[in-house]
Amino acid sequence: MVAQDALAAPVALHTPRSRARLLGWITLGIVLATIVMGAVVRATHSGDGCGQSWPGCEGGLVLPGTSDMAHLIELSHRLISGLSLIAMAALVLAVHRAFAAPHPARRAVRWTLAFLIFEALIGAVIVLYGWVTDDRSVARQVSVPLHLVNTFLLTAFMALTLWLMSGNAVPRLRAAGREFWLLLGLAGVLLLMAATGATTSLADTLFAAETMAEGLRQDFDAESALIVRLRILHPIIAVSGGVLLAWFAWRRLEVSERRGHPWPARILVGGVTVQAMLGFVHIALLTPLATGLLHLFIAQVLWLALSFLALTLLAPSEAAPATEAPR
Repeated sequence: MVAQDALAAPVALHTPRSRARLLGWITLGIVLATIVMGAVVRATHSGDGCGQSWPGCEGGLVLPGTSDMAHLIELSHRLISGLSLIAMAALVLAVHRAFAAPHPARRAVRWTLAFLIFEALIGAVIVLYGWVTDDRSVARQVSVPLHLVNTFLLTAFMALTLWLMSGNAVPRLRAAGREFWLLLGLAGVLLLMAATGATTSLADTLFAAETMAEGLRQDFDAESALIVRLRILHPIIAVSGGVLLAWFAWRRLEVSERRGHPWPARILVGGVTVQAMLGFVHIALLTPLATGLLHLFIAQVLWLALSFLALTLLAPSEAAPATEAPR
């Protein structure tokens, strides 16, 4: 039987492994905060708040006495991004101290760090090439969804690291057969939902409409920019993809309960409904920042839930976790 979820019991901090698990959850929280703060930078046109310099801000860390809001927002994003890198580096060290080789958590946490570094490099390229604020170049329109898809891959490996640190069995992809391909297809659907959502959000930022009627006219106007005319794809993909995700999670709820991890399926079933309603409210209110940030956060939660559901379904139900000497 797959080991019980680490969230099912209070976290004890008297062992290196328990401390590493706690640090893992803290690091995940910091990473999610970094992702949301990045959306604040885009939505408030603050991407040039530190000029075309990276990782410093206008050649330094802080501009003393500054009251420029764009600078403060971009600086805050860079500081929390730096904190996430520090936390991830500390997590890598903690995992390698707590788990002896060849424990699979070691490899998973290194992949997580690699995706976080790549995330930072994407951000650096965006800043250094000036693909910020009101820039409408094709490069920016490509970099924004790429940036978001990389964050999803980053949090997926973060989920895998937490799963393995909790003593759960290593997923067996080859033995899963049809289930693996279904999960891979659903992951692709959710990534497509996220990518089109990022593109739509950028279009809303660059070509803001003052009324819903004006926004609909923009969507179907042949003279509108391509990124605006593509906005209609996101709600179609999101609704249809959300139905698929909820249906799949509902059908796997009983299996998840037997394996001791029912919460990912439950979050997917309920979260998809909440996300759909929030999406319509977001459009009706003309895409305010608050609902946009909440929409992004819930999307990340749904992705994490799908990641943990996949780990639950793909892990062998009657296999012990990776063997190593007790520590």
